[in-house]
Amino acid sequence: MSEIHSKKTYNLRSMIAGKDRFIVAHRGSSGTAPENTISALQHAIEAGALMVEVDVQLTKDDHVVLMHDPGLGRTTNGKGIVRSMALDELKTLDAGSWFNEQFIGEHIPLLSEALQLLKNHAVCINIEIKPPQGEDDHIARLLAIVETVIAHNMQHVTLFSSFHHESLRYIKHNYAGLYTAGIHLPGDKRLPSEIASEIGCDGFVCSLRELTYAKAQDATKRDILMGVYTINNESDFRKIIKYPVPALVTNFPKRIKEYVQQST
Repeated sequence: MSEIHSKKTYNLRSMIAGKDRFIVAHRGSSGTAPENTISALQHAIEAGALMVEVDVQLTKDDHVVLMHDPGLGRTTNGKGIVRSMALDELKTLDAGSWFNEQFIGEHIPLLSEALQLLKNHAVCINIEIKPPQGEDDHIARLLAIVETVIAHNMQHVTLFSSFHHESLRYIKHNYAGLYTAGIHLPGDKRLPSEIASEIGCDGFVCSLRELTYAKAQDATKRDILMGVYTINNESDFRKIIKYPVPALVTNFPKRIKEYVQQST
């Protein structure tokens, strides 16, 4: 199994069918820049990642922004919940200084900004859909995310993934042409093909610890795109290289791409 070296296959269907290894930059190049920021995306692009994984939240005024946590405290100088703040308020926050003073002034980006940047560089995107929380109207949130992707004509290069498999089922039922990937649930003994049969997903994602030959072989035989996280060092890479897994999810895309190139 080799790496895709060309971006001529800039669509998920070709990447699923090709079964070649490629790099997925986790929250962007989050090992070298603050996660889910434009800088992290730019680092990932420069590293040659063919896909970038991002997390999204909804603002008070229903804008979709890149942010992993519901709360602002860990990755910004703000306090409170993303959903309780309007976009104009969020724009005033610093989302980079927590990582390194080099990134002081980094802003919280809109999903639309990320999509346009990745589109300009022919890089695919994996959007993780968070499970419902509290009184969250997760269907409204889901629709806002999906419609943003459609508005940018990025359907053919966007993979929606989630631990909340019902969200993926909803996407497939209402947008049959979109691509989805179920993330492995703790304690779930099902093979990727069994999950795909139930919710109609195109991909399956699990941690390196959860990976087995049975899962990898099942996904390969059934043309299910398989991704494994988080491959960050040589030890991780030596483990993953033994399996037929195409999508290598990493915080350090440049480093892991170099390992892939050295192994071919």
